[in-house]
Formats: sequence, C-alpha cells, structure tokens
Amino acid sequence: MKKHQNFKPNYMQIQDYILYKIESGEYPVGSKIPSEVELAEMFSVSRITANKAIKELSIMGILERTRGRGTFVKDFSEEKNNSKAFVSAVKLELNAKRQHQLLQFKLISPYPELRESFGSDQGDSFYEIILANKSASGIESIDYSYIPCSLVPDILPNLDSLCNHFIFNFLKEQPIEPPKYLKIFVNIPEYSFLESAKSFLGTEQNINIWKTNVYDQNMKIQSCIYTACPDSSAETPLFTFLL
Repeated sequence: MKKHQNFKPNYMQIQDYILYKIESGEYPVGSKIPSEVELAEMFSVSRITANKAIKELSIMGILERTRGRGTFVKDFSEEKNNSKAFVSAVKLELNAKRQHQLLQFKLISPYPELRESFGSDQGDSFYEIILANKSASGIESIDYSYIPCSLVPDILPNLDSLCNHFIFNFLKEQPIEPPKYLKIFVNIPEYSFLESAKSFLGTEQNINIWKTNVYDQNMKIQSCIYTACPDSSAETPLFTFLL
C-alpha cells in the first residue's frame, strides 16, 4: 500500500495534537494534559509511543512532568533562564556566520531516510546542497543539507547566503514560518548517499556522522542536515549554543 504523503509517526501526531491544543488556548499554561494511558487510547498506540511524545515535549520545555501528579503545560518564558545545552531538542538563536565551500547542488527525489524524516512521498523534490566547512588547515567537515523545494521554491539566488550561514539562520531570512527548534541525532550510519564524504574529506578512515533537523514552532520539519567529519580522538564540538 502506498505511503500517504502526509504520514507522520504516531508520536509526532500526538505532539501535533498537544501543540494545537496549547496554541488554541484549550490547554493554557499550568493546565494538566491527558495522561500517557489516555493519549495511547485516543490514538490507538502503545503507552511507549505516548511516553516518547510527552518526553520530547518535556525536554523542549513545553511540558513539565511531575511524579504522582501528571504532565502540565509549562510557561515557555521559563526556558529563557534554562542552561541545559545538551538536549535532543532546543530553542536556539544561532547568530554566528561561517564560510562554506559549495561542493555540489542538485534536485533529487528523497532518499528513503529523507522520506522517513519528512514524512514525504517519493514524488516530492528536495534540494541537496553539499558544503565543505573549511578552516586554515583544510576541510574540517562536510554538510549534506536537504530542504524541500516546496518550502523555498527558488533557492538558487540564495546559495551565497547558505555558504555563510547555518541553515537555521538561512531559513529565518526566508518568507516562511521561521525555524524555532533543532533536534540533533548522533551515531548516524554511513548511508549510501553519504559515501562521497570520505572522498571530500580526503580520508579512508572511519568518519563520524550526526544529523540536525530544523523545525518551525509547530514542530514541522523544515530541513535536515547530515554532518560528516573524520573520526578522531580529539574533542569535536557539534554546536555553540547561545543561551
């Protein structure tokens, strides 16, 4: 059976539901949301799936879980003084600029991994933008960036901006819903579409890969970036966070 174009994983459907209720005012700050058991029954999913949905929204500071009492809508303003940097999803303000070398740009049909991340159909088109992150000593890492063509219909005039900014800031400049969240995934496999990374990096050794997803305020994914760098015992920072 053909996968529906707007398919989303069950836990993300629960997150969408909760975010909609918060945005509409039905779940005001301080109010208690349905329990994991109730959400699991509402969406006909396992309690593990409901737990995953609530856990991620709690990490982002949208919900607050209290043992023995339940889960409550949190005041977003409290997160301004939150110094938790190493989380799976965070609100960011990335103002730093950087210089990239554009290695490759083309239109593609989504790879299976992209279809899973975006919940998209085989017929959708994506921009594939491969950039080298350079320093005085040479190429430090390679970014494989993917943006749906439907999100930024004419990206060509803006490629120079992409070479000087993080995707997060680039998308903030576009006439779209501004990005608000990132999710960073580590220990990403060396997928077939990332095989060129070793050649670009000039190494035959193992490489480290992580993935960064960019979302708008409704947790709709806007971009996906795979970053590859040489495997090294030296400390390698993923991001510098302004908190």
